Amino acid sequence: MAVITAHSGCDGTKDNSTEFIRYALNSEADCMEADVRRNQAGALILSHNKTEEECVTLQEAFRILKQFPEKQMNCDLKEEGLEVSVYQLAGENGVRHQLIYSGEIDLNLLAEKEKWYPEVQVYINPENLQQDFYEWMAEEGALKKLEELLADVKGYPVSCINMEYHIYTDETIKLLAKMQVLGSAWTVNERDDIRRLLKKGLFNITTRNLTTALELKGEAKG
Repeated sequence: MAVITAHSGCDGTKDNSTEFIRYALNSEADCMEADVRRNQAGALILSHNKTEEECVTLQEAFRILKQFPEKQMNCDLKEEGLEVSVYQLAGENGVRHQLIYSGEIDLNLLAEKEKWYPEVQVYINPENLQQDFYEWMAEEGALKKLEELLADVKGYPVSCINMEYHIYTDETIKLLAKMQVLGSAWTVNERDDIRRLLKKGLFNITTRNLTTALELKGEAKG
């Protein structure tokens, strides 16, 4: 059964807020997602875009996360080169084993993952490997290109490929099964789309509509 990840701001909470963090972690979600970057002072914060506003620090988020040892946090890295700093901070707060990375992934560091952040799962985005991925997926021969990209994905120590949910057609899901690569879908908010991808057996579904996703997952279990 799919991992259900609560997207930042799920169910009407404020994006990247302590309200969201506590809501997601107190729910039946398996994981919460938050956007991570540095502020102008160099501190790690939760924010989707560059901002001068006061934001929740990653340190504060980790302190809350530690209270929920069975939960995971997907750090959607919004800038390059954050992996090691985030891992070090997680170690200071005792949550390294609860971390997932997605977003801006340094492939050189990823190739030596066991050296730099061994306890972290990685959900690799296709644009890390092919910058114009979503453009060429609309072109002729896209399925063959995707097969080649999935072969590259298998060369890295990752848990799954993390793609926008529209990419998961019946054909691409069959291709992932053939290539033995697990799929993660973002950001799946409509009931029918969540139900379809649950039935297709995706590894992870990230959603802002958390209540509905958990309801449908419960129905699928029953």
